Amino acid sequence: MTQSIVVQVGQCGNQIGFRFWDLALREHSSLNKTGLYDDAVSSFFRNVDTRYSDPADIPVGHGLGKIKDLKARAVLIDMEEGVVNEIMKGPLRGVFDYKQLITDVSGAGNNW
Repeated sequence: MTQSIVVQVGQCGNQIGFRFWDLALREHSSLNKTGLYDDAVSSFFRNVDTRYSDPADIPVGHGLGKIKDLKARAVLIDMEEGVVNEIMKGPLRGVFDYKQLITDVSGAGNNW
C-alpha cells in the first residue's frame, strides 16, 4: 500500500493543490461507484470516523469498508492566511482538517 502526503506551500501551491484535490475526488468517485475505502483511495485520503472529538482513522480493511468521511493527506502552508481561508470556506472544506494548516498573520506577502 502506498500513501502519499501532499505539501502545499504558498499561494500558488495551495491554489494548485486545491485543483488537485478536486480532481482526485472526481476521479475516485467516477471509478469507485460502490463507495468502498480501498487501496486506491487510501493513497491520498484518510477515512475517518468523525463521531468523536478526535476522529479515529478507519483502516482499509481489504476493500470491504465503506467510506465514512475522507480527509486529504495534505499539509497546507502559507505565510498569508487568505488562500487557505478561501479553501476552508469553499466546497472542499470538509476534506481538510484545521490540524493540517500552518499559516501566519496577513501582511506577510512579498517578504523575501
